[in-house]
Amino acid sequence: MLRQFDDLAFRPADILLPKDADMTKWAVVACDQYTSQPEYWQRVEEYVGSAPSSLRLILPESCLDGPNVETDIMDVNNTMTRYLREERFEEYPNALIYVERRLDNLKVRRGLVGMVDLEQYDYEPGSGAAVRATEGTVMSRIPPRVAVRKNAPLELPHVMLLADDPGKTVIEPLAARKDKMQKVYDFDLMERGGHIAGWLLDEESMALVADALSALAQPDAFRAKYGSDNVMAFAVGDGNHSLATAKECYERQKSITPPEQWDRLPARYALV
Repeated sequence: MLRQFDDLAFRPADILLPKDADMTKWAVVACDQYTSQPEYWQRVEEYVGSAPSSLRLILPESCLDGPNVETDIMDVNNTMTRYLREERFEEYPNALIYVERRLDNLKVRRGLVGMVDLEQYDYEPGSGAAVRATEGTVMSRIPPRVAVRKNAPLELPHVMLLADDPGKTVIEPLAARKDKMQKVYDFDLMERGGHIAGWLLDEESMALVADALSALAQPDAFRAKYGSDNVMAFAVGDGNHSLATAKECYERQKSITPPEQWDRLPARYALV
């Protein structure tokens, strides 16, 4: 990993992508969507059939209170283990992936896939952490999510971080560098989800991202703009409870691990 990311809350991650899979059947929406529309999940179930899919690696939020939730969680973890054993993934170590998603209404959303350092995240109200929640955390929603996450050998990102970047210094320059990067996926999404494509950042592009994020997090610049010394590098725009769950799992690991080993705990980082 580039040293420029060492002090940043967002950084490259070891990213797994499916290989030899029908990507339209592989990709499904986040598990907390369509909680009041079980017919949506039924249609997805019928469309995916027996094909490899992230549908088998998530537990829709509508199932968290179901009578078979413990069995459902075990099935998810077993499928994760089986997919790993069957070598269904291509690993991209220390990677960032630039993403363009064209919605069904033709609008384009752009972003980066990486990981967040949970030592720099806090969901408590009034926190001065670099990464903060944008809504109140309902603590009763955390335990069932911990049950899903704690023994999972894989992580599926379900968090969106937002950065205040009026100069468009982080994401937008990557669009002009796509010809310098390896395209790693490009496919239509099911259920009128639009189209998505991703490019693996080259080292120069990663360095540009690190420099831009560092500039946004400079205390002097933040103080001049907001009148505060508590730099807020990112706001959690979606997946607040998912990230709070990751934090809880990390804190549990810290409680049984010597402090000098905390920086080597995989649970310290969450995909975003």
